[in-house]
Amino acid sequence: MHRALAGLVLLLAGCARNVRPPEQAEATQAAPAPVEPEQPKYEHIFLMPPERALAEAAKLLKNEGWVLQPMEDPRLLLTEWRAAQIGTKSWGYQSDGDHTRYLVSSESLSERECVIRIFKMKRVAFSNDVEIKPEASGAIHNRFVGMKRFEDEFRARGAPVELAQRERDTAAWVELNGATQGTRDLELERQLTLILESRPSLETLTGSLKLSRDDSFARDPTFYLKRWKEPVQEPCERKVPGFQPLLKAGLTVLIGEQLGTKEVPASVGDLMCEASQAGHAVTLALTVPDKEQARIDAYLSSAGKPADQDALLGGHFWRKVQQDGRGSRAMMDLLDRARALKAQGRAISVVAMDTDMSQGKARDAHMAGKVLKPRAARPQDVFLVLAGNAHTRLGDADWNDDFVPLSRHVVEKHPDVKVLEVGYAQGRRWGCDVELNGDITCNVMGITPGPVVEIRPQTPVGVRMLPKVHSEGFHGFLDVGALSASLPAIALRGHEPEAPAAEPAKSQVPAAPAPAGSGEAATPRSAP
Repeated sequence: MHRALAGLVLLLAGCARNVRPPEQAEATQAAPAPVEPEQPKYEHIFLMPPERALAEAAKLLKNEGWVLQPMEDPRLLLTEWRAAQIGTKSWGYQSDGDHTRYLVSSESLSERECVIRIFKMKRVAFSNDVEIKPEASGAIHNRFVGMKRFEDEFRARGAPVELAQRERDTAAWVELNGATQGTRDLELERQLTLILESRPSLETLTGSLKLSRDDSFARDPTFYLKRWKEPVQEPCERKVPGFQPLLKAGLTVLIGEQLGTKEVPASVGDLMCEASQAGHAVTLALTVPDKEQARIDAYLSSAGKPADQDALLGGHFWRKVQQDGRGSRAMMDLLDRARALKAQGRAISVVAMDTDMSQGKARDAHMAGKVLKPRAARPQDVFLVLAGNAHTRLGDADWNDDFVPLSRHVVEKHPDVKVLEVGYAQGRRWGCDVELNGDITCNVMGITPGPVVEIRPQTPVGVRMLPKVHSEGFHGFLDVGALSASLPAIALRGHEPEAPAAEPAKSQVPAAPAPAGSGEAATPRSAP
């Protein structure tokens, strides 16, 4: 965790932004089956301290109009009761309706791992607005006895004392004047998950500061990419269904990236392979500062050996402290695939289009210039532009009315540009975020898709076009499946071989029972 430094520029990259509901028309290519709710086997683990998750849960409840009560236990949130009167008045008695409140409990698994459970708690209370005395005789007495018996039986159903007992103590959130039951509110938990894991990623721009780590260490031989040793360095084995109808000379595709993942750069590499195999020259534009262009060009012309990889990673972009996902191991591998294709005689170019000196719309205008200049010089090239989706979408930015994204500059000159949003399933990424105390932390984070971009984890890589541009400003999807984190390329970890598929994920924990005071067992959530 690093304190924000003076001069560090932060820009919302929008790499996990949600979009509004999809257009009603059918997609030109069959959309994947909708993601139906399933009974998960594991709790969902948030990769953040519990106090951070609880703070967002508190905001969510307050935005819904709930009033929080003070709690001595910092692991809990509790709202006041909210009642809606229902039923009709009869014999002087009337139901006050379902009294509802929310209980949020947190369980810390490690310094930055926690489970959040949200319980919707209910009770039913009765009021008597006329005085009926038990010593009365006749019909009035019989009515009193009948209503009293009914009320007592109804209260007994919830057995609030037994439900709330924990080591013979009644839980703090239970009141003994009505039957109380609590169940997991999975819909509200889903909303909280989207808030916590669909946050726009921060892109850290160093400006004129030298925020480089000391890399005078010796790397283990296992660190280096091994493609340069292979007889055929890049066989381009994986095709991308749905890309062929788009593929033509002069095609320009903008791909809205989820920063810090393995799958997105790998899928863009597949597009590059397929276009070059079809005989097209390909230009790949990346959100790497243009000051790294000379290093990239040198690497593309090299043999890709360990010394060449060290030289590529020598720039400040790769070695800065706040790595935001743009300088990931997967991005390094994408550059290595471009080098391998060029070594086979393919016409491959890479453009470092970003800048560390500008921000906001000035930054996007700079990136657009870096794309449009080679686009004009090489009009027959297939251009693949990879950036955070705030830069690639054609729609208005909801955080800044004056912001003009890269995409709008490009489409003014080339109206036939295609913008693809990444379709993905819940997983993880590497990214940066601001903590409650203002510190910037960069680490593995959970990522949960909104309903428009959500696909099943088993969905194969493919391009899926819409019949018309979406209201948020894209033409289709590049589906990549479930996301996994790609650590910074400079890291000495994160390049180990994949664990065997049969090995259970270390971050998964079995579903825990509901805490005392709830009427049902906890419904589990799946870990990413």
